[in-house]
Amino acid sequence: MVHAHGINESNRLEQLEINRKKLSLVLFLILVFAGVEVVGGLISNSLALISDAGHMVLDAVAIALSLFAVHLSLKPSTAKNTYSFGRMEIVAAFINGITLMALAGYIVFEAVQRFQEPPVIKGGIMLAVAVVGMLINIISAAMLWGSSHENLNIKGAMFHILGDLAGSVGAVIAAVIIIFTGFTLIDPVVSILIGLLIIRSSWVLLKESLHVLMEGVPKGYDSQEIVEKIKLIEDVVDVHDFHLWSITTGVVLLTAHVQVSGNVSGVKTLQHIVEMLENDYALSHSTIQIEDPAMNVCSICC
Repeated sequence: MVHAHGINESNRLEQLEINRKKLSLVLFLILVFAGVEVVGGLISNSLALISDAGHMVLDAVAIALSLFAVHLSLKPSTAKNTYSFGRMEIVAAFINGITLMALAGYIVFEAVQRFQEPPVIKGGIMLAVAVVGMLINIISAAMLWGSSHENLNIKGAMFHILGDLAGSVGAVIAAVIIIFTGFTLIDPVVSILIGLLIIRSSWVLLKESLHVLMEGVPKGYDSQEIVEKIKLIEDVVDVHDFHLWSITTGVVLLTAHVQVSGNVSGVKTLQHIVEMLENDYALSHSTIQIEDPAMNVCSICC
């Protein structure tokens, strides 16, 4: 059995450090403005603002969780945690998905209540606070946008920010309508739309993070295609007990049992397999077991 190492761990750790700095700054911005928006929502009596403020408070908790996950991921592996703590990023993403769902449900519930008792809303205050909130969210989203494409944990934090941004934009629109028409029911209508948007985003996050936690095949890989390519290599007779999964973002692992012809040692064949995996699929962390050619059945699999 040979274990092929090749993950650029230094680059991964460097990116994690960058993500930690970004999350720290975003957390600071959100905490500062969350207090402002809560006060503004209470003074203006706007549910759209209050729901958005509640979302920002939850965002602060979610981003703190993401930040903690990054902090753990930067720790080295130990004798008890040989893969280090990278999986914590996926756990954080899953928890963020659940909290987003809960928040969306609360926003929709409160909006329905307001349909029954339309509130008196101070549109001017609501508009001023909503505009500032929108700017804060745009800045935060811009900071996390690049990293969110590559890291599920950052994507979870990003979805919280985008939900907030939608809330701020909705609050701005609602405030303008209230100022010019006096139609206060637009406030709960916008809140419901925001809630539905958050539910959609949280479902995507839950599905992706659960797939990683269940050790599914990483996105962009075709396990059957890889098996067939291994079988095409000279002297390979069969491939079984094949597994392809990821520990966390950017850490993809592969294990397989490969049976070779009885007249070869298997060392050269193993080298060809490892080179193919690295060159064609960027899989540099693979464990390939070359089986005894004389064995008709793999005793380990049985």
